[in-house]
Formats: sequence, structure tokens, C-alpha cells
Amino acid sequence: MNKSLKFGIILLISLCVILLLIMSLENPLRNIVIGRSNQITDETQTPIDEDTELVRAVEKALAQPKGRWAEFTYKIDHIQVQDGGQMAIVWLAPVDPETGTFLGREPELALAERDQQGNWQVLLEGEENFNEKFLSCQDAEKNIEGDLIPDDQTKSVSGQVLGGYYLPWAAGLEKRLTWSVGHTSCYPIYYCTHAFDFADGTMFPIVASKGGTVFHWYDGCTNGDPNCSNSITLLDRSTTPWTYQIYLHIAYDSVPDWLKEVGTPVMQGQYIANVDDTGYSTGHHVHFMVVSENTRYFSYSLNSIWGVAEDITFRDVDINWDAATQGGRPRLAYEAATYGGVGRTYYISGNQPANPPTGGLTAPQTKTVVKTTDLTVKGWGKDDVAVTKFEFLAFVGDEWITVGEAPGGESFSASVDLCASDLPDGPFYLALRVWDYEGNPSTIRSMRKLIKDVECGQEGSDPRVTLTLKDDVLALPQAGLINATAVPGKDGHAVQSVEFWLHGLDWQRNKWVYLGKDTNPLNGWQAHITTRKMRESDKYTLVAVATDAEGNQDADINLHVIVDHTDPWVNMTQIPSPYSGRTIRFRWTGGDQLSGLDHYSVGMYVNGGNYQLLANYLPKSVSSYPITIKKGEIVRFEVTAYDQSGNNFTNSMSVYREGYEFPYNYIFPVFYSDEAD
Repeated sequence: MNKSLKFGIILLISLCVILLLIMSLENPLRNIVIGRSNQITDETQTPIDEDTELVRAVEKALAQPKGRWAEFTYKIDHIQVQDGGQMAIVWLAPVDPETGTFLGREPELALAERDQQGNWQVLLEGEENFNEKFLSCQDAEKNIEGDLIPDDQTKSVSGQVLGGYYLPWAAGLEKRLTWSVGHTSCYPIYYCTHAFDFADGTMFPIVASKGGTVFHWYDGCTNGDPNCSNSITLLDRSTTPWTYQIYLHIAYDSVPDWLKEVGTPVMQGQYIANVDDTGYSTGHHVHFMVVSENTRYFSYSLNSIWGVAEDITFRDVDINWDAATQGGRPRLAYEAATYGGVGRTYYISGNQPANPPTGGLTAPQTKTVVKTTDLTVKGWGKDDVAVTKFEFLAFVGDEWITVGEAPGGESFSASVDLCASDLPDGPFYLALRVWDYEGNPSTIRSMRKLIKDVECGQEGSDPRVTLTLKDDVLALPQAGLINATAVPGKDGHAVQSVEFWLHGLDWQRNKWVYLGKDTNPLNGWQAHITTRKMRESDKYTLVAVATDAEGNQDADINLHVIVDHTDPWVNMTQIPSPYSGRTIRFRWTGGDQLSGLDHYSVGMYVNGGNYQLLANYLPKSVSSYPITIKKGEIVRFEVTAYDQSGNNFTNSMSVYREGYEFPYNYIFPVFYSDEAD
């Protein structure tokens, strides 16, 4: 082949490509067929090659809508041309007025037929003679849900209102109702009077509306294929007659492998598939209906179980209520205007997960004092399908707030910025919530009790608070005050308040006890406390948090706070009587095993008279005290030891000097000694 011929071929191919591009830009039908992303392979479906006269004829028919056609704006989804180009079935998709995109549900139909002059004449579904003309189409069965079978009046619905169903997606999530009692996509139409279409524009996961067993499934259709429909059907033997939950338009290969066996049990709320728009559909949605054994049959056009939809109610829908089944019926406003009842567009599911995700924290541990901005959080998650997200929560005040996230998987290690989370200093709870593929959250799990003491501003800007200790210990009074000191940070902002919290010994069961907030520093920063009902230990935790005028905070934490109910002890050194000297020095030893000695007080009785206080506050280092005794006197000397929790114990000793005469000449045994003998 010479170079000229090669060049000519290349030039010809290039011109063809350019011509095709120009045609695609100029063909307005390309701008109208926006509802499906799949490749249309059936030779009778020609959404991009049909002439613009057909499009204009359809637009003209929709220009002055009547009846149900007035409820939405419609655009062409795709066209099936047949009979040598003389007839066409047009799929019309309603447009969401909120987003401008197609609503996910089944299409509505128009028929187009050329007249003798070659002009297209359009007949909308519901208009006179539509059904007769539609049934004559060679592709009619591809354009309905169900089959073109005679209406068998010998089969009927159960006549019951069936209840116990929940909306078929995860609890707490909201979806849009796109069709219910106004369904015209089925043949006969009344087959779908009690069917429901739900969508949110995505291929969202669906869960079982009610329990049952797998009766039929197929998920081999390519996503978006209009000629092939995926579905899963669950048999419910709890009803009489038996009923079948049908979920249509599901995604390719989205039925879990463990459900791909007839008879497999499925629990209410269990994940069963993803939504798509396979089959007779204008966008991602699930068509849900329940049929009974009375009308159930296998539809070969749908490759699915089919029948007449039973009247059902959902426990999580509060409109169009049925008292007997304690459930409601979803319905759109325009449908309610026609069929009665109440209408609403959006619905939130209450379908609790049958297999909720779970997980736990492995770090940090409870009782951790956090002094750095970044807190390392580690843990694990588990779900029957997949964990999609880990959420870290902190309980502050009276609510849980999200302070961080990590992507799903079997485990995680993440960093939570405590300053960015705006957590106050002091005690807080950290916990985990796990989210699964269906959108189900776990319960709040692995709650950890932590204490934050982080300077989030410039260094030195926080105030400084210090719990008051004595002898390097903090012993709580049985009933009294705890104290702290607080000073401003380097910016000089005045301290506005100091708050106090106490935690018990059991960090798994005990809760933080809020002791109070002091806003008056005139007597120091204080809080009242009573410990009489608390167990003895030196392992209590006390936290003080100071807040200045700018909201800066500082915490002081003591993990070895003492509660002491046991009295101290005092032993007296014996002194023989009668005592011959003029000055007696009484000696003693004392101590306390838990909180430690605080001080002593001493006093005496002379000749049985009134008590005389000698010293009210002797340091614990003092172990003796002198007194003067006269001839003929008897003295009872007392020492009282006080510990740091306020417990006290008193011991005493009596001594007499020569000349003292005992009543009735009786010498009490306490005075017997070798000297006396």
C-alpha cells in the first residue's frame, strides 16, 4: 500500500469520527436521555438515533399535563422503537423538583405511532385506548412489572392488613418515598396498589423488612441493565396464608454469599442486598411489596416472584395508621389527595439491625491522665458484612459528641486532637461507636474514664490550680471542706471558678461525683464533702479544674486521695505513784496507719475537778508534756491524737503525790507499783 492510499484512509477515518461527534452534539435526544448510565444493547432500544420529531411530539403531549401527569415534570429515559420504525414505547422518568435528577422508581409510559402523513402521535399512559394499543406492542412485556397475563379473578389477596414490617433500610437513616398507592407500573395496575418505591439517589444497602427465609434470589444482571432485573424474595411462614417479601431492582452480585441458598434464615434488620436500577427502573431504588400464597407466581419477564401486593403496615411509619397492626402506610401527598389519608415524602427507618456491628477500645485505658494534645486511640471492629467507620465519642456535660473518626476495617489506630475537639479540662468519658456497611451503628462501647490536663493555648497562658496537701498527702475529712489554690496564667486573666470531682475505688462501676463549683475566692477555693459512707482507702481520685475569664483551664489530679475512718492510737509511758517530785513530764507515743497523725491536744483533771485544757494543738512531733503537781494532789493527764481525716483517740494516766488521801483508804489498782509496795 502506497503512502497516498494510507494517508487517504487515515483522513477518511478522521472525518467520520468528527462527523459522529458533531452529530452527537447536535442531536437533542442525547441531552434528554439522561436517566440511565448503562449501555443499551437491545436492538429495539434506540435512545440516541431516533429523529427529533419524536422527542418534540412527546414534549408536546407533556406540555399540558392532566391528572397524575401534572404531579411531576417528565423527561425521556429511553425509547423502544418497533414495527419498522412506525411505533415506539417511550419510558418517561419523573424529575425530582429538589435535585433536577430523575426520581428512582419505575417509569411511566407513552406510546408513539406514526400517522398516514408520517407524523408521530403520542398517547400517554392512562389516556383512552392506551391499554389496548399497548398490549398490541411486541415489546409490551419488557415495559411493565409483572406479566401480560389475563386478570385471574379466582386469585385474590388475603383480605388482611399485615403488620410487623419495618422500612427496609437501617435504623435512623432517611429515604424518599417515590411511589406507593399511585403505582401505575404494574400489570394489572392494582397488583401494585400496596407496593412501595424508596430511593435516595444512591445504591444504598437494604435490610430485611421482616424476618423469613430465602425463597428466591437473582443478582446476575449488570447494574443499570433495563432488560434484566435483580431481586431477592423472602418467605414468611408466620402469616396465614404464607407471604413473600419481594425486593426488586437490586444491584449486581450484592446478595451476600451466605444468603444464596434457598431456605437460609434471615432476621429482621439483616443486610440482604444493595439498591440499583436493574430492570424496569428510572434510577436507583427498591421496589418493595408483599404477596401471599394466594396470588404468588413466578414472573418470567422479571425473573422474580410476583403477585398482588398485600396491604401492609410499617411499625416505624406514623401516618395512615392501622390500630390493629400498630403500623402506618407511607404515602405521597398527591397520592393522599387522590386515595385519601395523609401524605409525606421522607421517612426515617426504625429497623434495628439483626447483626449490629461491634468493637472495642484497647487504648487508652480507664484512669488515664492525658497531658498531650494528641490522644492515641486503638481498637477493633467486627460485622457480618463489613465495618465502614469507627467513631470516637466523648461525653461532656450531658451529651456525647464526636471527637474523631477512623476508616473501617478489623482494627484501627488513630489520633484524637483533644484541643481541636474543644474538650474542657477535667474528667471525661471516651467511647467507641462502630458503623457497618448497611449504615447501622453499634451501641456506644468500651467507655473509658479519662482526665484531660492539656494546655491548648500558648505555653503559660492557662491558670494554675493546686489541691491543698498536708505532709504530701490529701486526706478527706469525714465531713468538711477540701481546698485548692489557683493563680492566673501569664496573661493575668483572673480565675473565675474552681470545680471539684471525686471518683471512687471501682473505676468500672463507680461514677464521677461532682462536688461543686466555687466562684468566691475570699476563703480560698473550696468544696464540701462527706465521706462517712465511703470505704477506707488511699486510692480515691480528686480533680480540681480552674477556669479563668478567657476560658483557659488547668487541672490538678491526685490519684491517692485518702478516706480514713480508723482512729489513731496513743500509748502512755507509765509513771509510778506516789510521785515524789514537783514536776511530772508525761510521755507518750502515737501514730496512724492510713492518713497519718495531724496533731495532739493535752489536758488534765486535778483532784476530780473540771477538765483543764493545757495545749490544744501540739505538733505531731511532740511526745511529752510537763506539769506541776502539789503535795496531796492527784492528777489525771489526757492525750488526744488527731489524724488528718479528723479521727481522734484519747489515752490517759493518773499520778498522785505523797500526802494524797484516797477516799475510804482504798488505793485503786491502777496505782499499784513496785515502789508503792
